[in-house]
This record gives sequence, C-alpha cells and structure tokens, in this order.
Amino acid sequence: MKKLIVGAVLLGSVALAQGAQPATPAQPPTQPPAKPPLVKVTLTQDQIKTATVNGKAVDTVIPSPKSVLPNDILREEVTAVNVSGKVVKSPTISVPVPKGTTFSGSATPGNDRWSTQYSIDGGKTYAVSPLKTATVTENGQSVTKQVAAPPAEYTNVRWVIDSLKADETLKLSFLVKVN
Repeated sequence: MKKLIVGAVLLGSVALAQGAQPATPAQPPTQPPAKPPLVKVTLTQDQIKTATVNGKAVDTVIPSPKSVLPNDILREEVTAVNVSGKVVKSPTISVPVPKGTTFSGSATPGNDRWSTQYSIDGGKTYAVSPLKTATVTENGQSVTKQVAAPPAEYTNVRWVIDSLKADETLKLSFLVKVN
C-alpha cells in the first residue's frame, strides 16, 4: 500500500481582491492588523471506488482514506463558505494537484456564476484550456505551434467566482489518479 501525504500539499488558497497599503521608503513595512476572512475554505480528500452493480457503475466514497494504491481515484473537494455577512465579489479558489497524483480530466465545470481554469506551470498562469508549445510535423515540415495541453499535465485547478452571497456555501471538486 502506498501512503499519500495529505498535509500542506493539499491546502488550497483563496485570493480575494483587497487593497494593500504600500510601504513608504522612509518607514519599514509593517503588518496591517489581520482582517477576518471573508470566505472560509476547507479542502477534503476522498477516495472514489467504482463498481458495477446490475450493469450500472456505482460510486462508493471513502472519506479521508488512510492509504491508497497506484491508480486509485481521489476527489479533492473544496468547500467555500462566505462568512463575511455580505456579498463577496470575485473570490478565486485555487488548488494544486497533489504531489504523487495526476489530474484525471474531471472537475466541477464552469457555469454562468464561475469559470473553471487550469494551470500547467504550477499556478503561474491559468486558462480554460491551457496551451503549450509543441513541435509537430505538418506536410512533411517541422512546425512549432501552440497546442492544447493534455489534462494529465495540469498542475493546478482554480475557480473564478462572480460573487458569493452572504452565508452561501459552494462545493467544488476535481478528480486525480494516484501515480
């Protein structure tokens, strides 16, 4: 059995547009008083076992598995709760694909309230369909061009949300396969 480390690797981040005070050159930078969080984010990891019952695929969820094996499927699920008491505009939830796993190609899809985006460079840039540079042969010629990166190369998943209503809870998730 392979033990998957689920500590800090799985922590997601919430980036909210908030104004920061720049430090002046004559004064050393100081830490502003901590603001209470606007959105509380928790991340859980569950194992998904699929079995065929009466000819139909049935999923069984194993919460927070103690150990996993190669090829097991895990669900990374983010719960975002607006704890501010007011509408929060444009929260962004970003989660890395855990080390020792590969993105499986399945995530909570975008809709009219949020977009689902992916990164192939460790979270530096995101796109709905990330592109990478590849050299391909076209008409007998070697050509370098931008092509869609395969989902197995995704390193991060993020959801850009239009707004969260007061006390609203969203559950967003994606699947990974244990290497």
